[in-house]
Amino acid sequence: MPQRYQFLIPWLFLVVWSSGYSMAKLALEYTLPFNLLAYRFLGAALVVTPLVIFMRLPLPNWSHAKSLIGTGIFLHLGHFGTMYVGMKLGASANIMALFAASQPVLIILTGALLAKQMPSWKIWLGLMMGLTGAAWVIGVDMQGDTGYVLGAILGFVAVVGMSIGQVIEKRRSLPLHPLVATWVQYIFAAIISVPLALVTEGIVFDPTPAFFFSVGHLIVMNTVVGILLMFAMVRSGSMSQATAIMFLVPAVAAIIAWPVAGETVPLIAVPGMLLAMAGAIWTRKVTQSK
Repeated sequence: MPQRYQFLIPWLFLVVWSSGYSMAKLALEYTLPFNLLAYRFLGAALVVTPLVIFMRLPLPNWSHAKSLIGTGIFLHLGHFGTMYVGMKLGASANIMALFAASQPVLIILTGALLAKQMPSWKIWLGLMMGLTGAAWVIGVDMQGDTGYVLGAILGFVAVVGMSIGQVIEKRRSLPLHPLVATWVQYIFAAIISVPLALVTEGIVFDPTPAFFFSVGHLIVMNTVVGILLMFAMVRSGSMSQATAIMFLVPAVAAIIAWPVAGETVPLIAVPGMLLAMAGAIWTRKVTQSK
């Protein structure tokens, strides 16, 4: 991308990241959670493999591969599997995106706890703001649906799982190209998710244009394009800018969820979304001031 347009990369990444929630919600109207998990990671492995071959990237040894498989359980299988089950139970794409706004706080807390350090009260305050905002939205959206509440709880567990995986992966700092590391995790996720789907659900899908569009979007845009945009941000030094605007994920996801998944945000839920986003902003300012 030309230099004068590189400022757009973090914003493109924000849109791609935010779109995944509504696309998953749409796909789950035509398939089941473990099937969607299998379709996503089998497709991702097939799409990324030619990139690894074309770029002639060195492959990891078995020791590094085992480490990648371990973190992949949290980053991919645990996160997306739990999130898809939660959505199928009734949780909205909006509440899943709202939990994502608390991920920077959870990463800080996880890192501190693994290092046996007590995070400051300011970090805990950021988490409480995010969870209070999410609870507000859940109270408005659930309308007596216990499946929605259980699904929302699974959504929060999904974000916790991804945060743990990211902290562990960052601390290990394996000497591998990021694309290779992600490729190995996709292959492992496919090896696990395909038999899991076959045993528990069978092959389930409705061959409609909406199904192929949503699953294709998850594979190509959220998996491949998202990775390439992340690499572009690393090379251009704009990762910090991307982190700075991630608090906008709930708002952007809500905008996309309206036409894609048919979800709307009642006005009474807006204060909860703003409180969760404020918690993410607060956490970033606290960490920057150190």
